[in-house]
Amino acid sequence: MKKFYRLLRSYGVALLGCLFLSATLCVAEEAEGVKGMAEEEFTPTKEVLNVKFVEFDCPKDVTVCSLEKALKDAEGVQVKLQKQDKAFPNGGGSVNAAEVKAVHDGTAIYFQVSWDDATKNAQAIATQEFRDGVALMFPLGKVVVSTDEKFSPRMGDRQKPVNLWHWKADWEADMVASGGIEECPVRYPNMHDDFSTNPHSVNYHKGLMQSAAVLAGGVSAHNLLSMPNRGRTVEDLNAEGFGTLTSQDHQDVNACSKYENSKWTVIFYRLLNSNDPLDVQFVPGESTYFNMAVWNGDKEDRNGQKNISTQWHPLALERIAWQ
Repeated sequence: MKKFYRLLRSYGVALLGCLFLSATLCVAEEAEGVKGMAEEEFTPTKEVLNVKFVEFDCPKDVTVCSLEKALKDAEGVQVKLQKQDKAFPNGGGSVNAAEVKAVHDGTAIYFQVSWDDATKNAQAIATQEFRDGVALMFPLGKVVVSTDEKFSPRMGDRQKPVNLWHWKADWEADMVASGGIEECPVRYPNMHDDFSTNPHSVNYHKGLMQSAAVLAGGVSAHNLLSMPNRGRTVEDLNAEGFGTLTSQDHQDVNACSKYENSKWTVIFYRLLNSNDPLDVQFVPGESTYFNMAVWNGDKEDRNGQKNISTQWHPLALERIAWQ
């Protein structure tokens, strides 16, 4: 113990100095990233995503295959992606591009996003597992994006909120899982449970300790990430810049997906008007913008470690035929 205190006296100041310098560099890197955005990031791309009006009957069972015909003639745009390099910790860079196309039927809007991915990662139970995912982001309200009217394409800005739709591959797996959520036995089928194997276990204690409401804090807090039977594969969120991402109380978006030939295809769908002030509202004949991000679970992408587009993309909804 005395030796420890001697070492602490000798090197304590140096260690504290290193910690202070490390924290300062991290803050400086994040601050520089936020303030040092290139002018190009405030300039929307020239290519416009035209949301074609298509008359069709939405299938009762919404799948990628059942929507294929409706989206067949829609013109897609290629969105370039890169690593997230502004907010610490940085990450991503394994997905270079994605294709986005969209249609609406006068009632609902459908966005199809496709990208190459060598592995399907639809489970995030073990600590070393990470899911595949994709998110679309839209500004709230009518906005103009330009170098004069700056609006960050990276999670929005203070007083300039965005609406995000985040599809998660493991949430899609939960939709068909027993009990509405994949739990530890799916990943660890031979895991031991004292209460099921101990013949002397008191029934009351067994029921208590197996109660998700008691042991699972996320379920008790009604955390959407922990809740079974969500009934959807997308999380509907808002943000006003880095570190402000918040899940909505009212979830309005859903999606379906298909993984085939080392490629993900995800189709988001929602009513044009959700009557939720925290949601983007789509009006046929009018325009807005979108941006996006992709997560590659095989490369340990998660949270802000992702593949992003650094520019807003104009989006124009075609008028309804009888308007």
